[in-house]
Amino acid sequence: ILVCGGDGTVSWILSALEKMGMERWPPVGILPLGTGNDLARIHGWGGGYNNESLLMILAQLSDAYVSLLDRWELSVEDRKGRIRSNKTFMNYLGVGVDAQAALQVHMLRESKPKLFFSRAVNKAWYAAAGAEDAIKASCAELSQKITLVADGVEVPLPSDSQGIIFLNIDSYSGGVPMWSHGSRPQRKMRDRRYSDGDLHKRSISPTKRRRPTVSSSENNDITNEVDLEDDFELSDAEKLARITACDMPSSCQDGMLDVVSIRGTFHLGQIRVGLSNAQLICQCKEATIMLKKKMAIQIDGEPWRQNTCKLHVKRKKDPAIMLHRSPDEGGGVETEMANLLDWAEERHIIDKHVHSMLMKEYSRRIESKARQRRVKSQENLFFPMKRPIFSSNGAL
Repeated sequence: ILVCGGDGTVSWILSALEKMGMERWPPVGILPLGTGNDLARIHGWGGGYNNESLLMILAQLSDAYVSLLDRWELSVEDRKGRIRSNKTFMNYLGVGVDAQAALQVHMLRESKPKLFFSRAVNKAWYAAAGAEDAIKASCAELSQKITLVADGVEVPLPSDSQGIIFLNIDSYSGGVPMWSHGSRPQRKMRDRRYSDGDLHKRSISPTKRRRPTVSSSENNDITNEVDLEDDFELSDAEKLARITACDMPSSCQDGMLDVVSIRGTFHLGQIRVGLSNAQLICQCKEATIMLKKKMAIQIDGEPWRQNTCKLHVKRKKDPAIMLHRSPDEGGGVETEMANLLDWAEERHIIDKHVHSMLMKEYSRRIESKARQRRVKSQENLFFPMKRPIFSSNGAL
């Protein structure tokens, strides 16, 4: 399937596929026609369509390889404990100032749609809404208005936080790498609810912070049992230290959400142009956010104003099957490996269960290799600047 549109259109298509109850979803590629196009960016399709040849795009689609994408469910629970609504997101969930700016733009778009006619103009309206909220500071003292519980442990928020964002992908609001470029939390902030003695009575081994290496949904029960055993053995202080270590790279298929904090719309603007960084809060498998006051919420750019409630976030069982653009013309080994697994299942060499396990683990490893290549490429970019400059005769 080739989806021509933005992240909202992709979400709509994936929701339709889910309702169809198919045994295996067809892979989805993206022709980015939206404003942010974050899903298209992380899957190699770029930030927008620039009149490229459609035949060339279809050729790239045929050469693309399969990549998995976690999908998350947001449940809204009222004061009486009743679930009022369930929503699905794939990119991010925002609570506070970023959602407030998105809500203002959404209301303007609903009332005056003619003002939104291009990506550049749309982004300008977001900037204007952010500037207005920077003056009002409508989400100041966020830590007094919400409570965050991640993997069963209450996580303290920075006193200057005006918004928290739960990231499934490391591309926010048009390509901003919030997690990989974020700043790690100060230990004092992470541990302020616990004494040093409590935190360091037992050291936390790296293996207890390690993410599962097999992300198969068929193995979720086994993985969860292991995680529950580890969590049962740890004190609350140790659990907090584990999830706030923020020592794992962002991944869209590891069953983890990356949580960051922003200090306001001005800070968010600085992050977008590379003058500042988001503050890393924690990484978790599920979360509960208790809203003590009415507040703006957004998922994947869809904002609304939410009354006092509990928000529950957990991963959905089935990931989306996406197509990632291949860096090699004609398709690389990634494409061939996916075709090989399909071939093996069609000829009953492997069954559906084994195909699913191998595909998910293969997708995870390809993502890890691609991340390593990006890091190495960035290092090579700056390496010539660090080398000493020699004269023609070899003297410095």
